[in-house]
Amino acid sequence: MRFACRRGRLKSIKRKGRSTSAAVLVEAVVSTCILLPIIILTIWAWLEISYAYIIGMNMTEAANLASRALAAEYFRDPSVARDLAKQNRVLSRIRIDNMVASNTQFTIPDGGWQIKKAIFSSPESVTVICTYIPGEGDPPLPKFPNPDPLNLRDKVNISSSATAFIY
Repeated sequence: MRFACRRGRLKSIKRKGRSTSAAVLVEAVVSTCILLPIIILTIWAWLEISYAYIIGMNMTEAANLASRALAAEYFRDPSVARDLAKQNRVLSRIRIDNMVASNTQFTIPDGGWQIKKAIFSSPESVTVICTYIPGEGDPPLPKFPNPDPLNLRDKVNISSSATAFIY
């Protein structure tokens, strides 16, 4: 827009043939087409990261519950450290909806049972690892990540471990 001065008054002179409102509309549509997918992708990524964090916290909680339950059972019956059937009986009581649905999600690593053999040895303890396994259990656990456009499902492993001392 140009301005002209006539007899002390300022008047605007409009250019003919060009509409500024149409250019603004085209610019708004183009910028929306570019930014909207980026915004949607960012929101989806934050939701998936949040879900992974929630899964991790639940795996930590399940590992804590399992290690404490096994430690309490060992206090009552020390043969649980060597008897897999007794361990499975204890672990079958630990379930978290849509997170822990099967005993196969729990593992006791090599050296997971620390049993005193001498007076000055390390304290007695048990370590349990809990892993999120999509599709495991009845009903099956939800798939993660979902949807999986980058084929990361086989590469993502969310697990946590906990150690409980036996008193």
